[in-house]
Amino acid sequence: AGIDTVRNLGNFILQAGTPDYFRTLGTRVIRGRAFDERDRENSQRVVVVGEGMARVLWPNQEAIGQCLRIAAADAPCTRVIGIAEDVRIRTLTDEREYAYYIPASQYGEEMYAQLFVRLDGAAASHVETLRRRLQAEMPGAAYVNVRPLREMVDPSLRAWSFGATMFVAFGALALVLAAIGLYSMIAYGVAQRTRELGVRMALGASAGHVIRMIVATALQLVVVGLAIGGAIAMWAAPRLEPLMFEASTRDPAVYGAVAAMLVGVALVASVVPAMRALRVDPNTVLRAD
Repeated sequence: AGIDTVRNLGNFILQAGTPDYFRTLGTRVIRGRAFDERDRENSQRVVVVGEGMARVLWPNQEAIGQCLRIAAADAPCTRVIGIAEDVRIRTLTDEREYAYYIPASQYGEEMYAQLFVRLDGAAASHVETLRRRLQAEMPGAAYVNVRPLREMVDPSLRAWSFGATMFVAFGALALVLAAIGLYSMIAYGVAQRTRELGVRMALGASAGHVIRMIVATALQLVVVGLAIGGAIAMWAAPRLEPLMFEASTRDPAVYGAVAAMLVGVALVASVVPAMRALRVDPNTVLRAD
């Protein structure tokens, strides 16, 4: 496969790094190996490709061991030695962005070099110390600029973070309003049945039987509502997917939590008024209009 011949399949981004590149950035090599000290300038040219790139270039095949010709179809063969997890480099949403990596020692062109340093603790507190250490190692260089990686990434994440916060806020508000409405409706319905409950108790119905009947009615209402709401949510999920970042619109934990909360509200809304109604003297209820 030659990178220049598959541009229509996506955006391929070449990264060159030292043997510690993957460990420093926390990118996992999930199959095969990362490049190391064995991969020198005059040794076999090697490359690590991302999972997505492996699927695109070699579908239904094992990518490790394949020959990749970078930049031109007649370029020297670069052997795939590992598969790394997919990462986002230039954008957060482009699923057709594929990264691949070669050893810096085998990169024959002049490159813009960046040094990544992994530190313990908050990176911001080490910036000036690290800058002075690096400046001492490069006395003839211009001013060394050190920035935490979080500071570089945050501008791209800010819009997504704000959007996620608004989604959570409006979702929580909608859930609270739904819970209040559900409680009010069920409680009102039970209160309207106070006379019926008094008649049942006067005819010998037990308190447990009456409560089970009220709860079953409330749960039937909630189950129907959850079924309709769940169907609408599943229908809308694909349309909301582009608005989400690294979050699923079909997360079963979210659906389960919402359903559990509404069922809990229905239980409280049915049991509490029912218990209150059962404390009323059946004779008083029967004499009332």
